[in-house]
Amino acid sequence: MISALIIGSLILIICIAGSQIINRLGVPALIAFLLLGLLMGSVGPWGMLSFGNYESVESICSVALVFIIFYGGFGTNWRTARPVIFESVLYSTAGVLVTAGVVMLFVKLALGLGWAESFLIGSVVSCIDAASIFSILRTKKLSLKYNTASVLEIEGGCNDLPAYMLTVIAIIILKGQSAGGIFMVVFLQLVVGVLVGVLIALGTVFILKRVGKRLLEGMNLVLVIAVAVLSYALSEQFGGNGYLSAYLCGIILGNAQIPKRSHIINLFDTIDWLAQIVIFFLLGLMAIPSHLPAMILPGTILMVFLLFIARPLATFLCFKPFHAPLRKILFISWAGIRGAASIVFVFLALASGVPLESDLFSLIFVVALLSILVQGTFFPAVAKRLDIIDVEGDYLLSFNDFQAHSDAAFMKMRVNPEHEWVGRALRDLEIGQESLIVLIKRGGQTIAPNGSTVILDGDILVMTGESYSDDDDANIEQLVVTEDDPWAGLLINELNLPENTLIVSVEKSDGSLVTPRGFTKIHPGDTVTTITWD
Repeated sequence: MISALIIGSLILIICIAGSQIINRLGVPALIAFLLLGLLMGSVGPWGMLSFGNYESVESICSVALVFIIFYGGFGTNWRTARPVIFESVLYSTAGVLVTAGVVMLFVKLALGLGWAESFLIGSVVSCIDAASIFSILRTKKLSLKYNTASVLEIEGGCNDLPAYMLTVIAIIILKGQSAGGIFMVVFLQLVVGVLVGVLIALGTVFILKRVGKRLLEGMNLVLVIAVAVLSYALSEQFGGNGYLSAYLCGIILGNAQIPKRSHIINLFDTIDWLAQIVIFFLLGLMAIPSHLPAMILPGTILMVFLLFIARPLATFLCFKPFHAPLRKILFISWAGIRGAASIVFVFLALASGVPLESDLFSLIFVVALLSILVQGTFFPAVAKRLDIIDVEGDYLLSFNDFQAHSDAAFMKMRVNPEHEWVGRALRDLEIGQESLIVLIKRGGQTIAPNGSTVILDGDILVMTGESYSDDDDANIEQLVVTEDDPWAGLLINELNLPENTLIVSVEKSDGSLVTPRGFTKIHPGDTVTTITWD
């Protein structure tokens, strides 16, 4: 027992150290976890560890994936994502089906495998690794144009669900079960998965709103962890899609007004990283190096096909009807990194004991390794080349945790000609001791201001102060107003706002910040910030 704890702790420390080194080279940190597992495997060069069988690994990785998927839902800001929700959900479902179908056909023709096994391979690789994508966005501090981050956020959270269902169907077909059995499995997966996820989430919101403030310190965090696991396990117990339940439960909880939400986000940030470390380390640990050379060529061919044919085709079919810019379509195509979910689905297939002609594990190992290495490494370069980086945007704006990562809050404000600060020196402004103007953008220049700096018309001010804390159970949200939004074209005093909700700022599409008053009109493209309290 003591030896296992020592080894486990050392592995985590080595993983963290290795990820820091690799990340400095511009390579995603997940590669470090995979390679370390490969080196420490029982048949690897070091021969240090031997880890059970596929059934044990599948159980561990499934639990890890539950937390990743739950956090994917919890971190989705529904109001921010609403302008792209339809196209994103379409892409997360129809895009997965197209990808799986095209890959199935390619594997059948190129590798000569049976239709059922080709379908299994297509299903396993039809989903992307959202955790990898957003770790890159945060690490590189990238903000994307055209609501692209919101699209990837929803796709990454949703597309694991149909991919999992396709994988289960492929396993059923390989086991020789009837079409009636497949229909019943799909029906239960959807109905039970939705019911369990929604009911558990609503019940948890009800409890937290009423007794959350009276719980012992930290107990609300324990409750949310228990709920995430329960939503998955209870759904699976009754034949539902546990990952669907966990995702829906995460979305509802993440967008509800629950106490200490920022604390929960900080906790799940840590759990999310730990889950990824576990999955990628076990992938490397279970690999057999002597089997990998035979899969390098097929795996490389499959990865190239996914990157340049299957995913672009699915992306064009799903986004072209919405008149999406070409650069957005191309970037989303490149962002389809294969990783954690595909690995877990491979373990699921192998643990089921279905007969396979190919070395499925080694094939997906090569695909995942190359996908993370190539797509992840060149992710920022491709974004820059396609001119999809929003240099003035907030790279955390698409997440519910946009205020949970720092003790300091920053705000950008454009000064209009009629603003009372125009022509005044900073020392003469009455902005309070808690706030500070730290930067001024004027034309093409960036100015570090001092007390004698005079504010001019058109200046962009970057201000900082103590970040807001939700100790009083108040909730800050941002809404990007679209053409069909019910708020578009109305004055603030015409909005039917709840008594406990207040609009605190309106940012216009040109970046200027308006202090809201009753006669302030909301236009499409405006970003409205609201605060709601219990």
